[in-house]
Amino acid sequence: MTAATSLVAAVCALTFVHFAAAQMRGPLIPLYAVAHGATVTSVGFIMAAHMAAAAVASIPLGRASDVWGRRALLLGGMAMSAVTSLLLPFVESGVALAVIYGLAGLGVAAFTPTAMSMVGDAAPPGTAGRAYGWYATAHYGAIGVGPFLGGLAAEWCGYRAAFVVSAAGAAIAYLLGLGIAARATAPATVRTRATFRDIRVNPKIWAGWIVGASGLVTQGVVFTFFPLLGEARGLSPAGIGLVFLVLGIANTAARVPAGWLMDRTHRSGPYAIGGVLAGSVATALLPYVPDRTPLLALVAFYGLVSGIAGVAIGVTLAAAATPEVRGLVMGGYSTALYLGLAVGSFALGPVISRHGYETGFGVGAAVGAAGVLIAAALWVKAQIDYREPLTI
Repeated sequence: MTAATSLVAAVCALTFVHFAAAQMRGPLIPLYAVAHGATVTSVGFIMAAHMAAAAVASIPLGRASDVWGRRALLLGGMAMSAVTSLLLPFVESGVALAVIYGLAGLGVAAFTPTAMSMVGDAAPPGTAGRAYGWYATAHYGAIGVGPFLGGLAAEWCGYRAAFVVSAAGAAIAYLLGLGIAARATAPATVRTRATFRDIRVNPKIWAGWIVGASGLVTQGVVFTFFPLLGEARGLSPAGIGLVFLVLGIANTAARVPAGWLMDRTHRSGPYAIGGVLAGSVATALLPYVPDRTPLLALVAFYGLVSGIAGVAIGVTLAAAATPEVRGLVMGGYSTALYLGLAVGSFALGPVISRHGYETGFGVGAAVGAAGVLIAAALWVKAQIDYREPLTI
């Protein structure tokens, strides 16, 4: 195994441990908040605070990883995840939960663009699809496993103890991360000349950001409000965790084959567009499927198409950025993702409160599909060649 391959493998392993611990909180915070008197709209605000903080901070922290080096940002993100999980058991009000979960978003903003940039820096030529496939497998596998573990922990020992377990997992990831030595980025004399101005006119990058945000609008709806929908239909916390486990497994299973296919075909745009459109349709159908077996089949399909789209977007953006601005581009991608999640979490809460889950999930799906069409128009208009790197 080469040094580059070893670095990609180490980042993937670290990503899995960190996000499995962090995602234990995902389905528990809405239930914990409601148990202490929060409304559906308040739950949306709490979840949106996390996403909004991650969105606002991702670009500057991604840029910081270009300038200061990847390792410091990676470790800082994991430390923030551990501390915020440890603080959650000590608060009950919606405002306090929003503040702490918002701070947790800063940890995500430090970790995610940095880890994605490290994978792009290390991937040998012609293997970006597979490298991002493995990274996304680790990331979304953790998104599936984490909520399942969180649901089990909450059922066995309560919400507060589950948050402590989440903190312990993030601390373990931090200790493992101390052993990772990130590959050096470009010299400072080159890095300091690269700014957001250099990439803001590139239609490839904007198209990638827009389609990424569109896909995450639907995920914001599903991850925030499906726990409440499931509870209303009689699912236990472990049952809700099982739904997310199936979603995560399907999402994970799609990633490496999708990356291999993109390396072979040198095409990623159609997979991104088709995957997010199919995921929007699945989101709209979700409230209409009450029975467990068809429900699990639908979320498996949703995870599959979302996984394909996620790899496609990562490959597109990696090809559009040189190492000197890769952290900035991936920070913008993270911002787009968390803005999408924030819109799905916050804006759809009042819709669901007034008009029900069917309307709320349908509106989220329509917003996601509309964004995909805008991104597709950008790609077509610019006649994008996905293999052409950005020159600044």
